[in-house]
Amino acid sequence: MTSLRLRFPKWVGVVCDDLEAQRAFYRDVLGLREAQRGDGWVQFDIGSGKTFELIARSAEPQYDRPRYQVGFAVDDIEASRDELVNRGVELVADTTKSTSSWTYFRDPEGNVFEITERH
Repeated sequence: MTSLRLRFPKWVGVVCDDLEAQRAFYRDVLGLREAQRGDGWVQFDIGSGKTFELIARSAEPQYDRPRYQVGFAVDDIEASRDELVNRGVELVADTTKSTSSWTYFRDPEGNVFEITERH
């Protein structure tokens, strides 16, 4: 079995029904600094290279209901994804590549988690 090295989560996300209300709460009430936003998401920088993200609920399986999700940092997204699949972990979505790469899985109770490689 290939070694899989997951590090402490760099990312925590909240899938939400009302993105703007959640954005206002975390920014204005809790005082988090908004770092980036796009269509259907807002990211907050919480220091030390860690990100807290709000994601609007959608029909995509990784965002299909309100919940918290964590994203584990990995060194090699492709090798880590393949290793998790080989270990029988349910793949939820294909790898997305941008300024970082990420993909989603489900644990045995159906909770979604992400692995991510920062470029």
